[in-house]
Amino acid sequence: MNTKPIIRVDVVSDIVCPWCYIGKRRLEKAIQDTQSSCTLQVIYHPFQLDPSVPKEGIPFSTHMENRFGPNYAQKFHQVEQAASTVGLDFDFENLPKAINTFAFHRILTVALHEGIQVEVKEALMKAYFVDKIDLTNENVVAEVMGQFGWSSEKTIGILQSDEASDEVKEEMHYFRQQGISGVPFFIFDKKYAVSGAQPSEVFKEIFEKLAQEKQVEAISGEVCDVDGENC
Repeated sequence: MNTKPIIRVDVVSDIVCPWCYIGKRRLEKAIQDTQSSCTLQVIYHPFQLDPSVPKEGIPFSTHMENRFGPNYAQKFHQVEQAASTVGLDFDFENLPKAINTFAFHRILTVALHEGIQVEVKEALMKAYFVDKIDLTNENVVAEVMGQFGWSSEKTIGILQSDEASDEVKEEMHYFRQQGISGVPFFIFDKKYAVSGAQPSEVFKEIFEKLAQEKQVEAISGEVCDVDGENC
């Protein structure tokens, strides 16, 4: 019998957000360090950093120059260095395209219902940042999803349809209403929230705090209260 407390982690992020990928790695390290004392359930929620990017994408260098100027690559040195500390090899100058991620959030929503969302999230982020794959190519996306048993017809069918669109839009609207304007954003058991790719130690402290709180709840029994309702 598993008596370890279950802690839910809701993560608002975008697959093209580099700090989201770094934060994901740091979160996973904290999970690994605390898995003996608690069970973690991670659910990813949609956020679009730039919904204006067209479906066919934009050359990454062009998009970044338009946003940050011709020396945009210097802006990413810190990010590349941070990525290297968690085993990620980022090279922004060689990313093929800036992409619109709405369809990928729909894929992640379907994946959540199938119980494979965490694995699909990793595969999509790895394909974009590490393998530098052009994810505007539907056949390439189908190859990525093939490792999860999805046929090309299923993947391309989702990409070309509106499946899960309403659910994704509702979630994005909800989190905007909660005041979330930057990602990654982490919510722990709907009780604590952390913004940004914090060090693993920060996540670990929250896990340990929640685990202790849940253990106190688990051992509480019947009591007499001051109102006399229970005695």
